[in-house]
Amino acid sequence: MAEEIRGERFEGREPYRERAVEPHVFALGDHGPFPGTAPSRPDEDIRRDVESALFYDEAVSSLGITVTVQDGVVTLSGTVGSTLAKQLAIEDAWTVAGVREVRDGLTVHETPTPSRAAGQDVVPAKPPMPGYGLPLESPAAGAETHTAPEISSPPASADLPGH
Repeated sequence: MAEEIRGERFEGREPYRERAVEPHVFALGDHGPFPGTAPSRPDEDIRRDVESALFYDEAVSSLGITVTVQDGVVTLSGTVGSTLAKQLAIEDAWTVAGVREVRDGLTVHETPTPSRAAGQDVVPAKPPMPGYGLPLESPAAGAETHTAPEISSPPASADLPGH
């Protein structure tokens, strides 16, 4: 049969061989690959690992997120600051070993960012700091004002004794 397949069509090239279906392969940490299916992990371990993944993601604030796990199904609930943070939180949950499904119960509570074009970020200017010798507050009506005494000019050299 191989002679019939080789014919002029293939010109010395072998056709792709059908590969036997390999069993699923998984790794445990730095070990593996192991044939078969990954062993199930306790829900508490998965929950702890998902919370750690959320904690170490700089783009996601894990303070408002609650993680629950039931039979490898992770449910994320709470609030996040943006849709990007929501997507990243879901991706973080999928990276944990033993997660079979991620259910999204997160709501996005965006805080509006001020727009420079609309003039929403204008901050009132601070009053100037009082300089040396200037009064700290403007005097009220009828209050006494204290001013520095006038300094007379130094005596002329002709007035100095011994010259």
